[in-house]
Amino acid sequence: MVRWIIDWRGDLGGAVLLAAGFLSLIGAAELWRVLGSPSPEATRKLTHLGAGVGCIALPFLVHSPWVVLVLAAGMTTLFALGARFGFLPALHRVDRRTRGSEYYPVAVFLLFLMARDRPAIYVSAVLVLAVADAFAAIIGMRYGRLRYEVEDGAKSVEGSVTFLLIAFLAIHLPLLLMTDLDRAHAVLSALLIAALVTMFEAISLSGADNLFVPIAVAIGLDKITSKPLAEAIYQNLSLAAIALVCALVARRARWFNTGATLVLILYTFGAWALGSWLWALPMLIALAASLAVGLRAGERARGSQKVRATAAAVLPPFLFLAARNALDSSQGALFGAYLAALAAAVGCWIRAHSSLFRARPSAPARPGAPAEPRSPAPRLALLAVVALAAALTVALPAWVFDPDRSVAALLATCAAAAAAVVAESVWSWLLARGEPVARWTARRFLASLAAGGLVLALQAAGAVPPWHPERAAIDPQRAVWEAIDG
Repeated sequence: MVRWIIDWRGDLGGAVLLAAGFLSLIGAAELWRVLGSPSPEATRKLTHLGAGVGCIALPFLVHSPWVVLVLAAGMTTLFALGARFGFLPALHRVDRRTRGSEYYPVAVFLLFLMARDRPAIYVSAVLVLAVADAFAAIIGMRYGRLRYEVEDGAKSVEGSVTFLLIAFLAIHLPLLLMTDLDRAHAVLSALLIAALVTMFEAISLSGADNLFVPIAVAIGLDKITSKPLAEAIYQNLSLAAIALVCALVARRARWFNTGATLVLILYTFGAWALGSWLWALPMLIALAASLAVGLRAGERARGSQKVRATAAAVLPPFLFLAARNALDSSQGALFGAYLAALAAAVGCWIRAHSSLFRARPSAPARPGAPAEPRSPAPRLALLAVVALAAALTVALPAWVFDPDRSVAALLATCAAAAAAVVAESVWSWLLARGEPVARWTARRFLASLAAGGLVLALQAAGAVPPWHPERAAIDPQRAVWEAIDG
């Protein structure tokens, strides 16, 4: 306790210095706003840039996470109150809805917890947060001519390219100067993480990039820099191949806009990198199934699938993947749940967008009488068949490469997915008859999670065996490593 008090008192001077610097920066931005009449984005990005540069010194001036927590909480509260009551217009007088300023101190605090003892990773993440984001916004606003759609708005290609280049330098230089990585490993690690966080930045909505991008930099660098050079080469090649395949499929369907396509690339690569190629294969199959539905939907559906709906559809299976990675369990323990959740998402997607399941108008029983809702039984029976077929399509290729090829595991996975889709449809018919069927709802999210949970329950009860993708005979990672070493 005494040592903690001494550390706390020793950190007080650094904390006061940093707080005074941040408040002075905000005051300078407000003064510039009053005297110079700059654009709201200019004063906002100046503040973010200056604060980020100041935050680089944080782990060298302050050592107690409690002191950093107080600083972060104080700044977040100040920014939130400014947005709520209309003061600090230099930060909040922008035309778009954003919580980026409130997320900023939270991100710095989390980075301090994650990487304060690894200065290269901390500095890289803060530089990307501060410098890459600020200059990308400035270049995009001033010179952006080529636009791409994300959600309801658009971003510029010029701004994203600027973000990529600056993020690469912001990561590469600290790795090169502050670690013992060789130059090739530093370059490839920086290239991989910069490409990933550029896509994260592009699809982040309402300022969420200020939270997710630096955390992604820290997590990604922690993983890739601890692996040999062959892994960095392998992951760069994998990302390029996955991006090419997803982009070509999405372009052929013309159903996903650019932001949704980036979500698909990130998710598929996450499955590939955190799991293995067998975790990514079902996602590519699910994307092909979506392509078939999109082609049938025709021109009216062009670009209709955007970031929020696509991210909501792929999030439940990704949670099972993230759990496997976080718990460091064997791949088979959660692979069946992952497949069931993904298959349920595909089934719900088909129900949401296929004309086979679009509600038909009800006919009145007699002139002037209110319309009676049609019985959903025939459509539910058809939906069960379609959902089962979709689940089999998603899971069967993975089952072929599973060394055990348990029929019980395959049937349980497909049945759980189909049951979840039908249950969601019944729930929707009973409780939300007036809701647009194409809207991606919380019920579909829960149905996808429930499908995976049911498989886990069956495995825990010993009713079905787990899958074993880690024992597949084909291992492209090993082949690439051997080719590089050879």
